[in-house]
Amino acid sequence: MASVLKVDKLDPQSGTALEIGTSGDTLNVPSGVTLDINAGATLDATGATVTGAIGKVLQVAQASISVSVSSASATFVTAGFTATFSSLSSTSSKVLCTLAGGRISYADAAVDPNKMSVTLYSSIDGATATDIMSSAPFSHTDLYSGGGGFSYSHAGCFLYSPSTTDSVAITPYYRAVNDLGTPFFNHASSGGEASDIPATVTLTLMEIGA
Repeated sequence: MASVLKVDKLDPQSGTALEIGTSGDTLNVPSGVTLDINAGATLDATGATVTGAIGKVLQVAQASISVSVSSASATFVTAGFTATFSSLSSTSSKVLCTLAGGRISYADAAVDPNKMSVTLYSSIDGATATDIMSSAPFSHTDLYSGGGGFSYSHAGCFLYSPSTTDSVAITPYYRAVNDLGTPFFNHASSGGEASDIPATVTLTLMEIGA
């Protein structure tokens, strides 16, 4: 029969570290028991394997721009902002990339429509950035300049598997498809309301634990 030890508090005999159990042991918290971690405490699971239905978002990074960015380049060019994780918790982690907001517009009224593709580039541990969506761009937009014209916002997400624990830097890139016009990745100063309320494009990264 297992012994029952009844105490109100456990403190280390010396120092400040308290170890419970030995490698290979299993510590069970029975059904109906609450494990209460007080405010201000730290639950450090660095290097550990977390299973079950515990929250899987391990860290979040964000970057944004609120200035006008446009290009007539037929090849992908940087949008000028990058969101970065200094490291990932595991090689099995995935990175959920979300791009949202801003004001996509056109700069060449003589071409109808201006066309723009957006993709995401990744640099791992400072290496040269490469397109992680080469077979299918993040988005493809036709920007019609007839009449009053049209503008749109970025909206989409992509689940990326970098397979590394090194730093990961994600940067939006864009291009004018087939040299059609001069699209704005973000158009924040075209006059009127757009000048008074600058549009912001935000890239958010979330590390998702396996």
